[in-house]
Amino acid sequence: MKLKVEGGYFSSVKWGGYSIGISFIRQILLVPAFIHAVGSHEYAFWIVLSSIVLMIRAINLGQLHYSSNLINLGYHKNGTIKDELIVAQGANYIYIILQILLGAVISAPILLSAVSTFPVTYILNTNGHYSLFLLVLAKIVFQYNNMFLLRIFEPLGKIKTTIKYQTIGELFDFVVTVIAIYTTKSIFITSLAIFASNILFTVFTLLYVKSRVPFVIPFFKGVSFIKSFWAVKRSFLLTGSFLVEKVYENGLNILIPSLFVTSILPVFTTSRVISNSVFRVSNAAVIPLMPDIQKQFSLGNPQYIIGRMVSFWKISTFVIITGVTVVLPLIPYIYTKWTGDKLDLNMSIVCYLIMAVSIQNFGMIINEFLKKTNLSKQIFIYNIIKSALTVACLFAFGYTNYSEGLGLALLIGESISLIYMLVIMRAMFSTNLKISVIAKLLLPVVLFCVSLLVYLLLLNYWLFLVFNIFILISFVLMAKNVEANNNLTPGT
Repeated sequence: MKLKVEGGYFSSVKWGGYSIGISFIRQILLVPAFIHAVGSHEYAFWIVLSSIVLMIRAINLGQLHYSSNLINLGYHKNGTIKDELIVAQGANYIYIILQILLGAVISAPILLSAVSTFPVTYILNTNGHYSLFLLVLAKIVFQYNNMFLLRIFEPLGKIKTTIKYQTIGELFDFVVTVIAIYTTKSIFITSLAIFASNILFTVFTLLYVKSRVPFVIPFFKGVSFIKSFWAVKRSFLLTGSFLVEKVYENGLNILIPSLFVTSILPVFTTSRVISNSVFRVSNAAVIPLMPDIQKQFSLGNPQYIIGRMVSFWKISTFVIITGVTVVLPLIPYIYTKWTGDKLDLNMSIVCYLIMAVSIQNFGMIINEFLKKTNLSKQIFIYNIIKSALTVACLFAFGYTNYSEGLGLALLIGESISLIYMLVIMRAMFSTNLKISVIAKLLLPVVLFCVSLLVYLLLLNYWLFLVFNIFILISFVLMAKNVEANNNLTPGT
Protein backbone atom coordinates (compact mmCIF):
# COMPACT_ATOMS: atom_id res chain seq x y z
CA MET A 1 0.00 0.00 0.00
CA LYS A 2 2.95 2.31 -0.69
CA LEU A 3 2.81 5.35 -2.92
CA LYS A 4 6.07 6.43 -4.56
CA VAL A 5 5.96 10.11 -5.40
CA GLU A 6 8.13 13.06 -6.30
CA GLY A 7 9.92 14.96 -3.57
CA GLY A 8 7.68 17.54 -1.95
CA TYR A 9 4.48 15.51 -2.39
CA PHE A 10 4.06 14.74 1.29
CA SER A 11 4.86 18.33 2.18
CA SER A 12 1.98 19.33 -0.12
CA VAL A 13 -0.22 16.67 1.47
CA LYS A 14 0.74 18.06 4.89
CA TRP A 15 -0.62 21.47 3.92
CA GLY A 16 -3.60 19.75 2.32
CA GLY A 17 -4.10 18.05 5.67
CA TYR A 18 -4.08 21.41 7.39
CA SER A 19 -6.70 22.55 4.86
CA ILE A 20 -8.83 19.51 5.73
CA GLY A 21 -8.52 20.30 9.41
CA ILE A 22 -9.49 23.92 8.87
CA SER A 23 -12.40 22.97 6.62
CA PHE A 24 -13.60 20.38 9.11
CA ILE A 25 -13.29 22.73 12.08
CA ARG A 26 -14.95 25.47 10.02
CA GLN A 27 -17.97 23.33 9.23
CA ILE A 28 -18.13 22.00 12.77
CA LEU A 29 -17.85 25.37 14.53
CA LEU A 30 -19.91 27.48 12.14
CA VAL A 31 -23.06 25.45 12.93
CA PRO A 32 -23.14 26.11 16.70
CA ALA A 33 -21.73 29.63 16.20
CA PHE A 34 -24.56 30.65 13.86
CA ILE A 35 -27.28 28.77 15.76
CA HIS A 36 -26.15 30.35 19.05
CA ALA A 37 -25.75 33.81 17.55
CA VAL A 38 -28.80 34.13 15.29
CA GLY A 39 -30.89 30.94 15.66
CA SER A 40 -31.64 27.98 13.38
CA HIS A 41 -34.04 29.96 11.12
CA GLU A 42 -31.46 32.64 10.37
CA TYR A 43 -28.82 29.92 9.97
CA ALA A 44 -30.99 28.38 7.25
CA PHE A 45 -31.04 31.81 5.56
CA TRP A 46 -27.22 31.95 5.77
CA ILE A 47 -27.02 28.51 4.12
CA VAL A 48 -29.21 29.74 1.27
CA LEU A 49 -27.15 32.93 0.84
CA SER A 50 -23.92 30.93 0.82
CA SER A 51 -25.34 28.50 -1.73
CA ILE A 52 -26.38 31.34 -4.06
CA VAL A 53 -22.91 32.86 -3.77
CA LEU A 54 -21.24 29.55 -4.58
CA MET A 55 -23.49 29.13 -7.62
CA ILE A 56 -22.49 32.58 -8.91
CA ARG A 57 -18.87 31.80 -8.10
CA ALA A 58 -19.14 28.65 -10.24
CA ILE A 59 -19.64 30.74 -13.39
CA ASN A 60 -15.90 31.38 -13.59
CA LEU A 61 -14.64 28.01 -12.32
CA GLY A 62 -14.49 26.41 -15.76
CA GLN A 63 -12.50 29.25 -17.31
CA LEU A 64 -10.15 29.45 -14.33
CA HIS A 65 -9.41 25.73 -14.53
CA TYR A 66 -9.08 25.83 -18.31
CA SER A 67 -6.68 28.80 -18.30
CA SER A 68 -4.60 27.46 -15.40
CA ASN A 69 -4.39 24.08 -17.13
CA LEU A 70 -3.18 25.78 -20.32
CA ILE A 71 -0.55 27.62 -18.31
CA ASN A 72 0.70 24.36 -16.73
CA LEU A 73 0.62 22.30 -19.93
CA GLY A 74 2.12 25.15 -21.99
CA TYR A 75 5.01 25.59 -19.59
CA HIS A 76 5.95 21.89 -19.81
CA LYS A 77 5.73 21.93 -23.61
CA ASN A 78 7.16 25.35 -24.52
CA GLY A 79 8.89 26.69 -21.41
CA THR A 80 7.04 30.01 -21.64
CA ILE A 81 3.53 31.11 -20.65
CA LYS A 82 3.46 34.81 -21.60
CA ASP A 83 0.62 34.45 -24.10
CA GLU A 84 -1.36 32.11 -21.83
CA LEU A 85 -1.19 34.63 -18.96
CA ILE A 86 -2.40 37.50 -21.18
CA VAL A 87 -5.33 35.48 -22.53
CA ALA A 88 -6.25 34.14 -19.09
CA GLN A 89 -6.23 37.56 -17.44
CA GLY A 90 -8.62 39.03 -20.02
CA ALA A 91 -10.95 36.04 -19.61
CA ASN A 92 -10.84 36.59 -15.84
CA TYR A 93 -12.04 40.18 -16.26
CA ILE A 94 -14.88 39.14 -18.58
CA TYR A 95 -16.23 36.61 -16.11
CA ILE A 96 -15.72 38.80 -13.04
CA ILE A 97 -17.84 41.55 -14.62
CA LEU A 98 -20.52 38.97 -15.46
CA GLN A 99 -20.49 37.61 -11.91
CA ILE A 100 -20.83 41.08 -10.36
CA LEU A 101 -23.77 41.93 -12.62
CA LEU A 102 -25.50 38.64 -11.83
CA GLY A 103 -24.91 39.13 -8.12
CA ALA A 104 -26.44 42.62 -8.30
CA VAL A 105 -29.54 41.29 -10.07
CA ILE A 106 -30.16 38.38 -7.69
CA SER A 107 -29.61 40.68 -4.70
CA ALA A 108 -32.82 42.52 -5.58
CA PRO A 109 -35.14 41.75 -2.61
CA ILE A 110 -38.05 40.49 -4.72
CA LEU A 111 -35.86 38.14 -6.76
CA LEU A 112 -33.89 37.01 -3.70
CA SER A 113 -37.16 36.21 -1.96
CA ALA A 114 -38.31 34.11 -4.93
CA VAL A 115 -35.02 32.19 -5.01
CA SER A 116 -34.64 31.70 -1.25
CA THR A 117 -38.35 31.27 -0.25
CA PHE A 118 -37.77 33.83 2.56
CA PRO A 119 -40.26 36.78 2.65
CA VAL A 120 -39.29 40.17 1.20
CA THR A 121 -39.98 41.86 4.55
CA TYR A 122 -37.54 39.52 6.29
CA ILE A 123 -34.86 40.22 3.67
CA LEU A 124 -35.31 43.98 3.96
CA ASN A 125 -35.37 43.99 7.76
CA THR A 126 -32.16 41.95 7.99
CA ASN A 127 -30.37 43.64 5.07
CA GLY A 128 -30.22 40.22 3.45
CA HIS A 129 -29.92 41.69 -0.06
CA TYR A 130 -26.87 43.74 0.94
CA SER A 131 -25.39 40.70 2.68
CA LEU A 132 -25.70 38.66 -0.50
CA PHE A 133 -24.00 41.27 -2.70
CA LEU A 134 -21.13 41.73 -0.23
CA LEU A 135 -20.61 37.97 -0.12
CA VAL A 136 -20.66 37.78 -3.93
CA LEU A 137 -17.95 40.45 -4.19
CA ALA A 138 -15.89 38.80 -1.44
CA LYS A 139 -15.97 35.32 -2.97
CA ILE A 140 -15.25 36.56 -6.51
CA VAL A 141 -12.05 38.17 -5.21
CA PHE A 142 -11.19 35.13 -3.08
CA GLN A 143 -11.75 32.82 -6.06
CA TYR A 144 -9.44 34.86 -8.30
CA ASN A 145 -6.82 34.71 -5.56
CA ASN A 146 -7.01 30.94 -4.96
CA MET A 147 -7.77 29.63 -8.45
CA PHE A 148 -5.56 31.88 -10.54
CA LEU A 149 -2.91 33.89 -8.69
CA LEU A 150 -1.75 31.10 -6.40
CA ARG A 151 -1.88 28.46 -9.15
CA ILE A 152 0.84 30.34 -11.07
CA PHE A 153 3.29 28.53 -8.77
CA GLU A 154 2.23 25.10 -10.11
CA PRO A 155 4.18 24.98 -13.41
CA LEU A 156 7.30 25.84 -11.40
CA GLY A 157 6.80 22.67 -9.34
CA LYS A 158 5.77 24.67 -6.27
CA ILE A 159 2.29 23.29 -5.67
CA LYS A 160 3.21 23.18 -1.98
CA THR A 161 3.27 27.00 -2.04
CA THR A 162 -0.10 27.08 -3.78
CA ILE A 163 -1.75 24.78 -1.23
CA LYS A 164 0.00 26.49 1.70
CA TYR A 165 -1.34 29.96 0.95
CA GLN A 166 -4.76 28.65 -0.08
CA THR A 167 -4.90 27.03 3.36
CA ILE A 168 -3.77 30.22 5.12
CA GLY A 169 -6.48 32.12 3.23
CA GLU A 170 -9.14 29.62 4.30
CA LEU A 171 -8.01 29.92 7.92
CA PHE A 172 -8.12 33.72 7.81
CA ASP A 173 -11.59 33.70 6.25
CA PHE A 174 -12.84 31.19 8.82
CA VAL A 175 -11.50 33.11 11.83
CA VAL A 176 -13.03 36.37 10.59
CA THR A 177 -16.41 34.69 10.00
CA VAL A 178 -16.60 33.08 13.45
CA ILE A 179 -15.49 36.21 15.31
CA ALA A 180 -17.86 38.44 13.34
CA ILE A 181 -21.00 36.32 13.75
CA TYR A 182 -20.29 35.53 17.40
CA THR A 183 -19.61 39.13 18.44
CA THR A 184 -22.08 41.03 16.24
CA LYS A 185 -24.87 38.42 15.91
CA SER A 186 -25.56 39.99 12.51
CA ILE A 187 -25.37 38.27 9.13
CA PHE A 188 -24.99 41.65 7.42
CA ILE A 189 -21.98 42.80 9.50
CA THR A 190 -20.45 39.33 9.16
CA SER A 191 -20.75 39.61 5.36
CA LEU A 192 -19.08 43.04 5.50
CA ALA A 193 -16.22 41.64 7.60
CA ILE A 194 -15.72 38.73 5.16
CA PHE A 195 -15.62 41.17 2.23
CA ALA A 196 -12.97 43.35 3.89
CA SER A 197 -10.81 40.38 4.94
CA ASN A 198 -10.92 38.78 1.47
CA ILE A 199 -9.83 42.05 -0.18
CA LEU A 200 -6.97 42.39 2.30
CA PHE A 201 -5.73 38.82 1.78
CA THR A 202 -5.91 39.09 -2.03
CA VAL A 203 -3.77 42.27 -2.01
CA PHE A 204 -1.20 40.44 0.12
CA THR A 205 -1.24 37.42 -2.21
CA LEU A 206 -0.83 39.58 -5.32
CA LEU A 207 2.27 41.29 -3.91
CA TYR A 208 3.67 37.94 -2.74
CA VAL A 209 3.18 36.19 -6.10
CA LYS A 210 4.61 39.09 -8.13
CA SER A 211 7.79 39.06 -6.04
CA ARG A 212 8.38 35.29 -6.32
CA VAL A 213 7.58 34.15 -9.87
CA PRO A 214 9.72 34.78 -12.99
CA PHE A 215 6.63 35.71 -15.02
CA VAL A 216 5.17 39.14 -15.66
CA ILE A 217 1.54 39.05 -14.53
CA PRO A 218 -0.40 41.34 -16.89
CA PHE A 219 -3.27 43.42 -15.60
CA PHE A 220 -4.50 45.84 -18.25
CA LYS A 221 -1.38 46.52 -20.30
CA GLY A 222 -1.14 43.99 -23.12
CA VAL A 223 -4.49 42.34 -22.35
CA SER A 224 -6.51 41.65 -25.50
CA PHE A 225 -10.18 40.95 -24.87
CA ILE A 226 -10.54 39.67 -28.43
CA LYS A 227 -7.97 36.96 -27.75
CA SER A 228 -9.51 36.33 -24.34
CA PHE A 229 -12.86 35.54 -25.93
CA TRP A 230 -11.06 32.59 -27.50
CA ALA A 231 -10.41 31.19 -23.99
CA VAL A 232 -14.02 31.91 -23.03
CA LYS A 233 -15.26 30.02 -26.08
CA ARG A 234 -12.89 27.09 -25.64
CA SER A 235 -13.72 26.76 -21.94
CA PHE A 236 -17.48 26.92 -22.48
CA LEU A 237 -18.13 23.20 -21.90
CA LEU A 238 -15.88 23.17 -18.85
CA THR A 239 -17.72 26.23 -17.56
CA GLY A 240 -21.04 24.45 -18.10
CA SER A 241 -19.78 21.34 -16.34
CA PHE A 242 -18.74 23.32 -13.25
CA LEU A 243 -22.09 25.10 -13.16
CA VAL A 244 -23.87 21.75 -13.25
CA GLU A 245 -21.49 20.42 -10.59
CA LYS A 246 -22.31 23.34 -8.30
CA VAL A 247 -26.01 22.71 -8.77
CA TYR A 248 -25.25 19.29 -7.32
CA GLU A 249 -23.04 20.59 -4.51
CA ASN A 250 -24.79 23.82 -3.52
CA GLY A 251 -27.89 24.30 -5.64
CA LEU A 252 -29.58 21.47 -3.77
CA ASN A 253 -29.61 23.69 -0.68
CA ILE A 254 -31.75 26.16 -2.62
CA LEU A 255 -34.01 23.43 -4.03
CA ILE A 256 -34.63 21.38 -0.88
CA PRO A 257 -36.77 23.92 1.07
CA SER A 258 -39.27 24.08 -1.79
CA LEU A 259 -39.40 20.28 -2.23
CA PHE A 260 -39.51 19.35 1.46
CA VAL A 261 -39.67 21.86 4.34
CA THR A 262 -37.22 24.59 5.35
CA SER A 263 -36.52 22.89 8.70
CA ILE A 264 -34.99 19.85 6.94
CA LEU A 265 -32.26 21.97 5.31
CA PRO A 266 -30.02 22.38 8.41
CA VAL A 267 -30.40 18.63 9.08
CA PHE A 268 -29.32 17.82 5.52
CA THR A 269 -26.38 20.23 5.49
CA THR A 270 -25.07 19.10 8.89
CA SER A 271 -25.34 15.45 7.78
CA ARG A 272 -23.46 16.37 4.62
CA VAL A 273 -20.71 17.96 6.72
CA ILE A 274 -20.19 14.60 8.41
CA SER A 275 -19.98 12.67 5.13
CA ASN A 276 -17.92 15.29 3.29
CA SER A 277 -15.25 15.27 5.97
CA VAL A 278 -14.34 11.83 4.59
CA PHE A 279 -14.19 13.21 1.06
CA ARG A 280 -11.88 16.06 2.04
CA VAL A 281 -9.22 13.61 3.25
CA SER A 282 -8.97 12.04 -0.20
CA ASN A 283 -9.08 15.44 -1.88
CA ALA A 284 -5.91 16.47 -0.02
CA ALA A 285 -4.15 13.39 -1.41
CA VAL A 286 -5.32 13.90 -5.01
CA ILE A 287 -4.62 17.61 -5.65
CA PRO A 288 -0.81 17.45 -5.20
CA LEU A 289 -0.68 14.58 -7.74
CA MET A 290 -2.31 16.58 -10.52
CA PRO A 291 0.58 18.80 -11.78
CA ASP A 292 2.73 15.68 -12.27
CA ILE A 293 -0.14 13.82 -13.94
CA GLN A 294 -0.66 16.82 -16.25
CA LYS A 295 3.01 16.65 -17.17
CA GLN A 296 2.93 12.91 -17.91
CA PHE A 297 -0.29 13.33 -19.91
CA SER A 298 1.37 15.97 -22.08
CA LEU A 299 4.36 13.60 -22.54
CA GLY A 300 2.10 10.65 -23.45
CA ASN A 301 2.83 8.34 -20.50
CA PRO A 302 -0.46 6.53 -19.68
CA GLN A 303 1.18 3.78 -17.57
CA TYR A 304 2.35 6.41 -15.09
CA ILE A 305 -1.16 7.92 -14.84
CA ILE A 306 -2.86 4.55 -14.27
CA GLY A 307 -0.24 3.60 -11.66
CA ARG A 308 -1.06 6.75 -9.69
CA MET A 309 -4.80 6.13 -9.95
CA VAL A 310 -4.48 2.55 -8.72
CA SER A 311 -2.33 3.71 -5.78
CA PHE A 312 -4.91 6.34 -4.86
CA TRP A 313 -7.79 3.85 -5.04
CA LYS A 314 -6.02 1.41 -2.72
CA ILE A 315 -5.00 3.93 -0.09
CA SER A 316 -8.14 6.12 -0.01
CA THR A 317 -10.56 3.16 0.06
CA PHE A 318 -8.69 1.62 2.99
CA VAL A 319 -8.68 4.94 4.90
CA ILE A 320 -12.39 5.63 4.31
CA ILE A 321 -13.62 2.19 5.36
CA THR A 322 -11.39 2.20 8.45
CA GLY A 323 -12.32 5.75 9.45
CA VAL A 324 -16.08 5.32 9.09
CA THR A 325 -16.00 1.98 10.91
CA VAL A 326 -14.33 3.59 13.92
CA VAL A 327 -16.37 6.81 14.00
CA LEU A 328 -19.90 5.58 13.12
CA PRO A 329 -21.04 4.61 16.67
CA LEU A 330 -19.86 8.01 17.96
CA ILE A 331 -21.88 10.06 15.47
CA PRO A 332 -25.14 10.34 17.54
CA TYR A 333 -23.25 11.60 20.59
CA ILE A 334 -21.05 13.97 18.55
CA TYR A 335 -24.04 15.31 16.60
CA THR A 336 -26.04 16.06 19.76
CA LYS A 337 -23.15 17.99 21.33
CA TRP A 338 -22.28 19.69 18.06
CA THR A 339 -25.77 21.07 17.33
CA GLY A 340 -26.60 21.77 20.98
CA ASP A 341 -29.42 19.20 20.70
CA LYS A 342 -31.35 21.71 18.56
CA LEU A 343 -31.32 19.59 15.39
CA ASP A 344 -32.57 16.02 15.04
CA LEU A 345 -30.13 13.43 13.71
CA ASN A 346 -31.40 11.36 10.79
CA MET A 347 -29.02 8.38 10.68
CA SER A 348 -30.46 7.12 7.40
CA ILE A 349 -29.52 10.38 5.65
CA VAL A 350 -26.04 10.22 7.17
CA CYS A 351 -25.44 6.61 6.06
CA TYR A 352 -26.73 7.19 2.53
CA LEU A 353 -24.49 10.26 2.25
CA ILE A 354 -21.47 8.25 3.45
CA MET A 355 -22.24 5.65 0.77
CA ALA A 356 -22.48 8.38 -1.84
CA VAL A 357 -19.15 9.88 -0.74
CA SER A 358 -17.49 6.44 -0.87
CA ILE A 359 -18.58 6.09 -4.50
CA GLN A 360 -17.62 9.70 -5.21
CA ASN A 361 -14.18 9.13 -3.70
CA PHE A 362 -13.44 6.31 -6.13
CA GLY A 363 -14.18 8.58 -9.06
CA MET A 364 -12.45 11.64 -7.58
CA ILE A 365 -9.05 11.10 -9.19
CA ILE A 366 -10.68 10.49 -12.59
CA ASN A 367 -12.77 13.63 -12.14
CA GLU A 368 -9.69 15.71 -11.36
CA PHE A 369 -7.79 14.13 -14.26
CA LEU A 370 -10.55 15.11 -16.71
CA LYS A 371 -10.64 18.68 -15.32
CA LYS A 372 -6.88 19.18 -15.31
CA THR A 373 -6.44 17.94 -18.88
CA ASN A 374 -9.31 20.08 -20.25
CA LEU A 375 -11.37 17.07 -21.36
CA SER A 376 -14.43 19.31 -21.21
CA LYS A 377 -16.97 17.16 -23.04
CA GLN A 378 -16.39 14.13 -20.83
CA ILE A 379 -16.58 16.03 -17.54
CA PHE A 380 -19.65 17.95 -18.75
CA ILE A 381 -21.57 14.74 -19.56
CA TYR A 382 -20.51 13.21 -16.24
CA ASN A 383 -21.85 16.19 -14.27
CA ILE A 384 -25.07 16.28 -16.30
CA ILE A 385 -25.74 12.60 -15.55
CA LYS A 386 -24.99 12.98 -11.83
CA SER A 387 -26.91 16.21 -11.27
CA ALA A 388 -29.92 15.30 -13.41
CA LEU A 389 -30.38 11.95 -11.67
CA THR A 390 -29.96 13.50 -8.22
CA VAL A 391 -32.43 16.33 -8.86
CA ALA A 392 -34.96 13.93 -10.46
CA CYS A 393 -34.75 11.64 -7.42
CA LEU A 394 -35.17 14.61 -5.07
CA PHE A 395 -38.35 15.63 -6.86
CA ALA A 396 -39.65 12.05 -6.57
CA PHE A 397 -38.75 11.72 -2.88
CA GLY A 398 -40.04 15.22 -2.14
CA TYR A 399 -43.36 14.34 -3.76
CA THR A 400 -43.66 11.28 -1.51
CA ASN A 401 -42.29 13.22 1.51
CA TYR A 402 -39.52 10.62 1.99
CA SER A 403 -36.92 12.66 3.89
CA GLU A 404 -34.31 9.86 3.86
CA GLY A 405 -34.38 10.27 0.09
CA LEU A 406 -32.18 13.35 0.55
CA GLY A 407 -29.25 10.98 1.01
CA LEU A 408 -30.48 8.21 -1.28
CA ALA A 409 -30.81 10.64 -4.21
CA LEU A 410 -27.13 11.55 -3.97
CA LEU A 411 -26.16 7.87 -3.78
CA ILE A 412 -28.09 7.07 -6.97
CA GLY A 413 -26.57 10.01 -8.83
CA GLU A 414 -23.00 9.14 -7.76
CA SER A 415 -23.34 5.45 -8.61
CA ILE A 416 -24.67 5.85 -12.16
CA SER A 417 -22.29 8.69 -13.04
CA LEU A 418 -19.29 6.66 -11.78
CA ILE A 419 -20.16 3.91 -14.26
CA TYR A 420 -20.01 6.45 -17.09
CA MET A 421 -16.65 7.79 -15.87
CA LEU A 422 -15.13 4.30 -15.66
CA VAL A 423 -16.32 3.58 -19.21
CA ILE A 424 -14.55 6.76 -20.36
CA MET A 425 -11.29 5.81 -18.64
CA ARG A 426 -11.47 2.28 -19.99
CA ALA A 427 -11.87 3.67 -23.53
CA MET A 428 -8.93 6.07 -23.08
CA PHE A 429 -6.54 3.58 -21.45
CA SER A 430 -7.79 0.22 -22.69
CA THR A 431 -4.30 -1.32 -22.88
CA ASN A 432 -3.27 -0.09 -19.43
CA LEU A 433 -6.47 -0.28 -17.38
CA LYS A 434 -8.04 -3.74 -17.41
CA ILE A 435 -11.66 -4.33 -16.43
CA SER A 436 -10.49 -6.88 -13.86
CA VAL A 437 -8.38 -4.19 -12.13
CA ILE A 438 -11.36 -1.81 -11.90
CA ALA A 439 -13.66 -4.59 -10.63
CA LYS A 440 -11.26 -5.78 -7.93
CA LEU A 441 -10.60 -2.29 -6.60
CA LEU A 442 -14.25 -1.17 -6.76
CA LEU A 443 -15.63 -4.32 -5.08
CA PRO A 444 -14.63 -3.29 -1.52
CA VAL A 445 -16.45 0.05 -1.99
CA VAL A 446 -19.61 -1.78 -3.08
CA LEU A 447 -19.35 -4.21 -0.16
CA PHE A 448 -18.87 -1.28 2.23
CA CYS A 449 -22.11 0.29 0.95
CA VAL A 450 -23.87 -3.05 1.50
CA SER A 451 -22.44 -3.12 5.03
CA LEU A 452 -23.94 0.31 5.74
CA LEU A 453 -27.32 -0.81 4.37
CA VAL A 454 -27.28 -3.85 6.67
CA TYR A 455 -26.40 -1.56 9.57
CA LEU A 456 -29.41 0.65 8.79
CA LEU A 457 -31.70 -2.38 8.74
CA LEU A 458 -30.40 -4.15 11.88
CA LEU A 459 -28.66 -1.32 13.80
CA ASN A 460 -26.08 -3.88 14.92
CA TYR A 461 -22.65 -2.23 15.14
CA TRP A 462 -20.74 -5.41 15.98
CA LEU A 463 -21.97 -7.10 12.81
CA PHE A 464 -21.00 -3.93 10.91
CA LEU A 465 -17.52 -4.04 12.50
CA VAL A 466 -16.89 -7.72 11.69
CA PHE A 467 -18.12 -7.31 8.11
CA ASN A 468 -15.84 -4.32 7.51
CA ILE A 469 -12.79 -6.07 9.01
CA PHE A 470 -13.40 -8.90 6.55
CA ILE A 471 -13.67 -6.36 3.70
CA LEU A 472 -10.39 -4.69 4.68
CA ILE A 473 -8.42 -7.95 5.01
CA SER A 474 -9.73 -9.17 1.65
CA PHE A 475 -8.98 -5.80 0.09
CA VAL A 476 -5.33 -5.75 1.22
CA LEU A 477 -4.76 -9.25 -0.19
CA MET A 478 -6.58 -8.35 -3.40
CA ALA A 479 -4.60 -5.12 -3.86
CA LYS A 480 -1.30 -7.00 -3.71
CA ASN A 481 -2.62 -9.48 -6.25
CA VAL A 482 -3.63 -6.65 -8.60
CA GLU A 483 -0.09 -5.23 -8.56
CA ALA A 484 1.57 -8.60 -9.08
CA ASN A 485 -0.65 -9.73 -11.95
CA ASN A 486 -0.85 -6.43 -13.87
CA ASN A 487 2.65 -5.01 -13.40
CA LEU A 488 1.21 -1.90 -11.74
CA THR A 489 3.65 -0.61 -9.18
CA PRO A 490 2.62 2.59 -7.37
CA GLY A 491 3.85 5.69 -9.08
CA THR A 492 5.32 3.90 -12.12
